[in-house]
Amino acid sequence: MRQALLILLSAVCIGVVLTAAEVAFTVHRKQTAAQSQLVQIMNLLEGPSRNALWNLDQTLADSIFGAATALESVGRVEIHDVSGTTFAATGEKPAMVSDFRRRMIAPYMTAERTLTRPGGTEVIGRLVLYLKPDSFIQDARATILGSVLLGLTRNLLLALLLSVIFHLFLTRPLIKLGRDLIRVKPDSPLANPIRVPRFHENDELGYVASRINELLAQLHRSQSELRRLATRDPLTNMPNRVLMTESLNGAVERAGQSGRALAVIFLDLDRFKHVNDSLGHAIGDALLRQVAERLQENLPAGHLAGRLGGDEFLIVLENMDGADEVTNLARRLLNALTRAYPIDGQILHVGASAGIAMYPGDGDDSISLMRHADVAMYAAKAMGGGTFKFFDRAMTERAMIILRTEASLRDALADDALHIHYQPKIDLETGAVAGAEALVRWNHAGRMISPAEFIPIAEETGLIIDLGYWVLTQVCRDTASWHRRLPGLSIAVNVSARQLAERDFADRAIAIVRRAGLSPSMFTLEVTESVVMRDVANQMVVLNTLRLAGFRIAVDDFGTGYSSLSYLRQLPVTMLKIDRSFVNDVPGDAAIAATVIALGKKLGLTTVAEGVETQEQYDWLRQEGCDQAQGYLISRPIPAMRFEKEFIDPNAGPLLRLVGTED
Repeated sequence: MRQALLILLSAVCIGVVLTAAEVAFTVHRKQTAAQSQLVQIMNLLEGPSRNALWNLDQTLADSIFGAATALESVGRVEIHDVSGTTFAATGEKPAMVSDFRRRMIAPYMTAERTLTRPGGTEVIGRLVLYLKPDSFIQDARATILGSVLLGLTRNLLLALLLSVIFHLFLTRPLIKLGRDLIRVKPDSPLANPIRVPRFHENDELGYVASRINELLAQLHRSQSELRRLATRDPLTNMPNRVLMTESLNGAVERAGQSGRALAVIFLDLDRFKHVNDSLGHAIGDALLRQVAERLQENLPAGHLAGRLGGDEFLIVLENMDGADEVTNLARRLLNALTRAYPIDGQILHVGASAGIAMYPGDGDDSISLMRHADVAMYAAKAMGGGTFKFFDRAMTERAMIILRTEASLRDALADDALHIHYQPKIDLETGAVAGAEALVRWNHAGRMISPAEFIPIAEETGLIIDLGYWVLTQVCRDTASWHRRLPGLSIAVNVSARQLAERDFADRAIAIVRRAGLSPSMFTLEVTESVVMRDVANQMVVLNTLRLAGFRIAVDDFGTGYSSLSYLRQLPVTMLKIDRSFVNDVPGDAAIAATVIALGKKLGLTTVAEGVETQEQYDWLRQEGCDQAQGYLISRPIPAMRFEKEFIDPNAGPLLRLVGTED
């Protein structure tokens, strides 16, 4: 309606302008006609008036006037001589001053012409003619009024006609286009395409409708691509966390209705970080793609697998018969993932750990099922990886303990609330202090927390990396002055598997020691036998770098990891530590301890017995040729100041007496 009113108003305004132009043209035409009539009458009167004035013939003048006034349009005629005296005149001069309309037409109502002597050029007078304006005005008024009425009627009809035409062929199709646009659904633009208005297939409206449909098609393609990107992992093209969560929500709802078993498997690759760190992310990405392919190949139809991120995958198993079927399928998937991966000319071996949560016993929604499957997966990793575990409630309690311990340990690390204690090692031949092992201690909320409690959690959460650097930094700070007084003193620092797996561990360890103004040769890095044997090829590279820098390398708990002697010869090891479990058996069952001591002598390695608690053990070790010993018989781990006072101070001298079991 608004468009129709605008069209009507526009048409009326244009009509008014056209009507005004027509009126102006009519007035001009009437003025031209009056002027033409004036000229004609003057032409008729000029000759007789000249003769009458030249001959002073009043009778002729009267006859001229009579003939002139007989014309309806003539109002007055005047003949003046050369002096301006009126020779003859007839009629009344029209009054035009007070009437605006008459003033407007006065130039066309009056005429004056000079009279000359007949047959010559001598001026003898002038002729003045006045026409009556009334008839002209009435005629012009009637004509103008007719034009105005006709024009307005025509313009009104034209406006109405244009309004109807515009409404039918423009406004209504536009309204239909607008209604079609309202029906367009943002999530499915092509469900309700724009209809091209009838009779407008090949005009501008049809073009607009077609272009809108093209834009909707582009929007549909863009949204489809965005949906794919938002719900698909770009590396493997598997469903991502968003789509897996949506799918699991639907699976939970269906399982609740059908009563069939539903299982969620949370799967994480073992040693994947090492692949990324040692071979690069390109190889890691290729490995993830192959893992995705194997999961999809070995997963029966009707089940869904997706990648949550990194090396984490989620598998949703619907309509299962029970835990036995889930177990068989989980074992099948893990077996498929343990096969070798040929990538870029290399053969890689990785395993996987999996956690399983069942609906509804382990959770009645997607969030709890995924969380509990994740907890079970970490329990599988804690068992050494390469296996799977079903969730049980005890795992949740352990997970909460881990979270609380990790948070508290992070705070302690940030606040320097940890402490380093030192357990001395003595030379069994001389009784002098040969070194010490640095051991971290944590006093939390008034309770001394055992390293056996928080070190495994630090390992599991990765906090052991920051903790290890902190320990090495603190040890450098504590021992900076000890080496000047005891040049041969060697401080041992434990190194974890996670630390050795760090790409820049060797560089950072070397930098920490040198920044303290010390030499790496003053320190012994202790690595457990099981850690070394876990990934010999890569550990060897890191250990060689550390050994070349000057660090001494000790294999801790030797004899418990069943390491190959060929590997032991290749590794840059300088020291073997006999595990306390073997020391406890001497002198009664001393075969293993004696073998390790003999092996150390053959390989030119220093042997250290740990866990020495009795005089008999001490005497036997000394007699067998063990190089060093540490244990409660000598000293418990003690703070740095006490260690310095009792074992570094010049007054301490050689350790001629044993401290026994005193604190």
